[in-house]
Amino acid sequence: MGGLLYKDFCLVRGKRLVWLLLVLTGAFLLLRVALPGNVVNSAFMAVNEQGQEINLADAFLIVAPFALILFAITVVNQWVGRIVEGDHKNKIKSYISSFPLEKNAYVASKYLFIGIALYVLLSLSYVWITIYSSFCGKGMFEEMITVISSFLLPFFGLALFMAAIELPMYLLMGTKRAKLVKTAVVMVIGLLVVAFLFFGDITWLADRIDIGKLAEWIKKHSFGVMLLEVLSPVITLVLYGLSYRICCHFWKKGVTKDE
Repeated sequence: MGGLLYKDFCLVRGKRLVWLLLVLTGAFLLLRVALPGNVVNSAFMAVNEQGQEINLADAFLIVAPFALILFAITVVNQWVGRIVEGDHKNKIKSYISSFPLEKNAYVASKYLFIGIALYVLLSLSYVWITIYSSFCGKGMFEEMITVISSFLLPFFGLALFMAAIELPMYLLMGTKRAKLVKTAVVMVIGLLVVAFLFFGDITWLADRIDIGKLAEWIKKHSFGVMLLEVLSPVITLVLYGLSYRICCHFWKKGVTKDE
């Protein structure tokens, strides 16, 4: 199993990514220490349209943890197809089938690799949020980072749920068919979003997108938010395990479509 996980790690160029993330984490820490938002510096202070005084250092650096979260969620979604497609191209599946491994070991390695990758990137996201929060000034950016951290587990739970859908598709249908289905679904969703933006009533969005009000709502409904944070990973893990069992069931029946 360890060899299968390392193989997938190499397929996604894991060593290069690990070093890149370590360097970026160190750089972000140095920038946050050098540009603290909790220290009043007239050179970095500005007033927004609402008349609130904001620290431009906080405004600049909050992009970093948000970008890391977005990267983590999207890149793992791309890995699902890459690790399966790489095996097809290199004829690895036939080679592995000759090893004295359990029949489900190959499927388990894919699910385990994606789960570990999401867990590591989730942990790193918390580290970046902690670094940002430790030197963050009071005001809208403190509220913004609180909102982001409150929904971090549900965000990653959604990524795990998407992987639970895509992994059986790629493993059982093959990469070409899975990509076709995925592209069709994304196009339909994209068309619906565009149609809503052009023909729907989006004025209500302007009234509801307010970080301050959202932060107040989170504080007011702290128990519900905490319940969401606790239950969302449990629910997604259950669905992820169910997806694995379903995939193994059909894998044993030999319905896999090889490229």
